Amino acid sequence: MSKKKIIIISILFLISITAIRLTWYGFLSKMDQPNPPKIENGVLDLRNWDIPKNQTFTLRGEWEFYPSQLLEGKETTATTKPELIQVPSNWKDVFKGDTKSFHYGTYRIKILVDQSEKKALGLQFNEIRKASAVYVNGKLIGGLGSPSSKQEQYEARYYPYSVAIPSGAREIDLAIQVSNHFGEGGITEQVRFGPLEAIKTRSLLSKGLQLLLCVVLLLHIFYAVLLYFLGYRKSLLFYFSMVVFCGTISVLTSDDKLLYQLVPFEYEWSIKIVFLSYLGVAAFIPQVFKQLFPEYSKFRMVHYFTGYCIFYCLFILFSPSTYLLQTSKVFLSTTLCLFVIISTVILQRAIKEKRDIIFLLLACYSIGINIFWAIIESRLSLELIHYPFDLIITLLCFTAYWFKTFFRTTNKSIQLTEKLKLENKRKDEFLVNTSHELRNPLHGIINITQSVLDDKNNPPNEEQRNNLELLISVGRRMSMMLNDLLDVTRLKEETIQLEIKSVRIQSVVTGVVEMLRFMLEGKPIKINVDIEDTFPAVKADENRLIQILFNLLHNAIKYTEEGEISVWAIVENEMARIEVADTGIGIKEEMQKVIFEPYEQVNSHLTKAGTGFGLGLSICKQLVELHGGTIKVKSTQNSGSVFYFTLPLCGEVTDIPVVVNEEVATSLLTEPSRSTLYKETEVIKSLSHNPKVLVVDDDYVNINILVKMLGTSYDLTTATSVSEAIKILEGSRFDLVISDVMMPHVSGYEFTRMIRKRFTISELPVLLLTARNRSEDIVAGFRSGANDYVTKPVDSWELKSRVRALTDLKQSVERHLQVEAAWLQAQIRPHFLFNTLNSIAALGTIDIPRMQDLLMEFSNYLRTSFDYQNHEHVVKLERELSLVRSYLHIEKERFGDRLNIVWEIDADLNISIPPLSIQTLVENAVRHGILQQSNGGTITVRLKELDEFVEVFIIDNGIGMDEDKLSMLLDSETEQTRGIGLLNTNRRLKQLYGQGLKIESSLKKGTVVSFKIPKNR
Repeated sequence: MSKKKIIIISILFLISITAIRLTWYGFLSKMDQPNPPKIENGVLDLRNWDIPKNQTFTLRGEWEFYPSQLLEGKETTATTKPELIQVPSNWKDVFKGDTKSFHYGTYRIKILVDQSEKKALGLQFNEIRKASAVYVNGKLIGGLGSPSSKQEQYEARYYPYSVAIPSGAREIDLAIQVSNHFGEGGITEQVRFGPLEAIKTRSLLSKGLQLLLCVVLLLHIFYAVLLYFLGYRKSLLFYFSMVVFCGTISVLTSDDKLLYQLVPFEYEWSIKIVFLSYLGVAAFIPQVFKQLFPEYSKFRMVHYFTGYCIFYCLFILFSPSTYLLQTSKVFLSTTLCLFVIISTVILQRAIKEKRDIIFLLLACYSIGINIFWAIIESRLSLELIHYPFDLIITLLCFTAYWFKTFFRTTNKSIQLTEKLKLENKRKDEFLVNTSHELRNPLHGIINITQSVLDDKNNPPNEEQRNNLELLISVGRRMSMMLNDLLDVTRLKEETIQLEIKSVRIQSVVTGVVEMLRFMLEGKPIKINVDIEDTFPAVKADENRLIQILFNLLHNAIKYTEEGEISVWAIVENEMARIEVADTGIGIKEEMQKVIFEPYEQVNSHLTKAGTGFGLGLSICKQLVELHGGTIKVKSTQNSGSVFYFTLPLCGEVTDIPVVVNEEVATSLLTEPSRSTLYKETEVIKSLSHNPKVLVVDDDYVNINILVKMLGTSYDLTTATSVSEAIKILEGSRFDLVISDVMMPHVSGYEFTRMIRKRFTISELPVLLLTARNRSEDIVAGFRSGANDYVTKPVDSWELKSRVRALTDLKQSVERHLQVEAAWLQAQIRPHFLFNTLNSIAALGTIDIPRMQDLLMEFSNYLRTSFDYQNHEHVVKLERELSLVRSYLHIEKERFGDRLNIVWEIDADLNISIPPLSIQTLVENAVRHGILQQSNGGTITVRLKELDEFVEVFIIDNGIGMDEDKLSMLLDSETEQTRGIGLLNTNRRLKQLYGQGLKIESSLKKGTVVSFKIPKNR
């Protein structure tokens, strides 16, 4: 749209909405009485004045005002003479010399009416700040808030309200008490007087127009929310809804202040809500424009303005209303200017290329005109009924913009659809050509491998034969995927010709189940086939029927971890209905609608990458329909699925069953035969000193490949899921874990993080297998805690080298821990040795039996300390306790009453524990706890048997530790300053049982060290 055209449309629009407003003002003028009498010296004389039935007028003129007095009418005695004050106006000139912020007073006039006046009269107050009470002839007839002469008893509240004047009096003594604590006070806007019916009509009209505008605004919020839940989940809807919501609040808090009439907010919050609503409109409109035109709104001013609005919002929420009113001109002016500048810049940038931007410009003009007239009305003190049409026109302009954008987008979508159809056809052609090109070298590989396998002159040995059969199976899997691509294209082009004949469904199902039996190895799944032998034959292409059943059963096995898979057939409406049911993970309801579409996969977020193209079910559907049947699915998530399809019946059962074509069945097989598979429970037997490796992969072919590569150099254990691997790790020790990255339910990265919660990077290395070698994938692996990675397809020499390096690392670390533990005990301190020998010598002169006992215990202590069994992972509990008893006996002889020993050991404990674990803790308690006190103390060795484990406690009442020392006790970074006894014991316990030492201590109260030993280890 040209610039000239935009200017013309803008001028015509401004003229139109101005004309509408002036027409509205003309209509309102008819509701006012022309040339009403004015108030002079506090008296309004309406005698001989005809008060029209449907018109009102304002009580302008000189009112009596009693400052700092609250009077109720003519019977009340005033302490001072009244002053004359103009209404409407504020009372600042009256309290000019008074520096207090809280003021109060009474406005008063006398209204003289004819005795013949029978109309019910009323008053309407637009704004009295900030609390008022209305008295007529000394009687209270209305008010708002609580005016008072004391600020603590005063309650601020103000919004428009009307009162009815009691009829029958010739003289109306009107007194209005007013209190105000801040800003302009008094009767600051018009007081309208007239027939009560006209007052109510005017009030209802104003409120009705405000409610009309609110309904229009809320409808737009409803439409935005509805669009969000219908699927158009964009930030634009949120920002637009917030603009309209804030606009609605601003309408409800202006003019008649309907919100405050419905909900009695406190004065402080009534002010804050007004400020927040205006700020919200100004803050969110630039965000709407930013979402509409993101390419034209990338400038820092938007971010700065957002930060400013957040700051101002916090200021509004946490500042008193007095501060808000004092700073309102500065902050609101700044907000308005920034809002206008930012919106103008965005629209100015977008208008050059966006043809529909004129509607948004008109919306902005409408808002601007509304603000302009609001300023005019405020400056001229005009008292007008709420005018809603500017904002309604604004919303209509926004709606017109979106409708135009929608129609333009729809037309563009139609064009893109045609283009996508063309590109889709080209894609199919590309896939067909690529499939043909890949099939030739792939079949060459399979054929050459088969020729080597069938060579009679140089037959391969058994291991080579298994490897070659595995290679052929992998090649056939790839061939099957290429066949799927070709079939999809053929089905689209309708070039597949079916060879329909009589087929026995029983034999086909049995054959397909046998093909897929290999997938059940390692899974607690049972396949039930329940088809009667007398079930009639069906009309089908046998090869395609095999393909349909193969895909359905293959999916059922792939997505079922445990339970049953059932296949049965019934006759229904002269058609054979074949059902395949499983107890697997099920399918979400939304996925069931698209599951038969090409390239859609069941719960693809739970499956690993590279499991296929998602074409199997699409091919099944099209093949079934070619046979004249239908295929459907019933499923509940986490409760299994049932796929069922129908085929036409052939008639009576033939005497000679149709045998499944073996060549076709073999070509459809995508996994190696059962005899070549590596069973889940099988562990390759090897020498006891071979490193133990856990291989985790949900694909048996990949497991087989790894097993063949690593050979008999390792003790291999396999798992097909992370949950199974975790259970294996809890019951056995391993030197290395080899895990695939892409696995169902839990990825290799998450599995590695689980391992790292128990084992350090040196205690149990992890080698990840990944199909990608991009830097972000490698970084993700190392961040999760992996030691190394190997990319697929795996090179045998590379894998062996990396596995050897990692297992050597693990075993060297393990040997280091064992040697370290033995070295700790072997290091008998010379001071301890000399003191013990001196004790033996001393007893030799005074108590021979005690000397002999001490010598025996010392001998046992030395023998156990240097025992080779200290290199083992675990020893019998009695052996460890024997060492502890010897040590404590020696120390007891040396220190006498300073060392007391309590044994609390449950009977018949038959467990094994890490060597030197209790001894290290006991020695630490004696040396650093009890003997640090002059009067010594007591050490308690407690072994308590529970249901699943034995809990070991070493308790002393020594000097204890503060929190700082306790927090550093097991910190490896301070190992050099504290020794390594506790750290070594803690590491060995964590490595073996997943939990280390638990230490509790308080200064002057002692220390408790405990750990748990599982009973099944």
